[in-house]
Amino acid sequence: MSPHPDHDLILALRGGNFSVLDDVYRNNAATITSWITKNSGSLADAQDVFQEGIIALHQKANDVNFVLTCPLGALLFRICQNKWLYHLRKKKREAEVRSLAPVQSEPEGNVHEMLEAVEEEDLRQRRMREAFVQLSELCQQLLRLLATGMPGADIAKKLEMTSASTVYRRRHACGERWRTLYESNKGVLS
Repeated sequence: MSPHPDHDLILALRGGNFSVLDDVYRNNAATITSWITKNSGSLADAQDVFQEGIIALHQKANDVNFVLTCPLGALLFRICQNKWLYHLRKKKREAEVRSLAPVQSEPEGNVHEMLEAVEEEDLRQRRMREAFVQLSELCQQLLRLLATGMPGADIAKKLEMTSASTVYRRRHACGERWRTLYESNKGVLS
């Protein structure tokens, strides 16, 4: 499927042009807020869900393999809609969710598949963060410093390790521990 013209907005976000978000807010906030408030939500709920949707959209935009094949507003609406319905189900209000009127128009493209991919990535990122905070403070500091691109010798001095080779051996051990924690957290997400 060929990219939708709105894919240029995804490329701008990917390139760090966050002024695009102003347009996204301006063009979509009212519709999403209206839908959530009409479906048992408050203005604060709508703002929270919209912000979560923007974050999920931004994460998806950073995936270099992602190609937008529908209008950006339709994808964002569907993301926010699913996040709100998930929230309602989570609050044991499924009967109320079923009575909600269906959306009057279906957006172009295969939004459902893209939405599933966005939600899977969101879940993976949350599991990664939860596993990361379970690491020792030293491992967290070491991995953060390595992620900045700081040379191993500088990290060794900063963390009072004997040498750069110690840093890299420790990085391997910390990475393995993080992977183990990530794997053990599958299905246990809070």
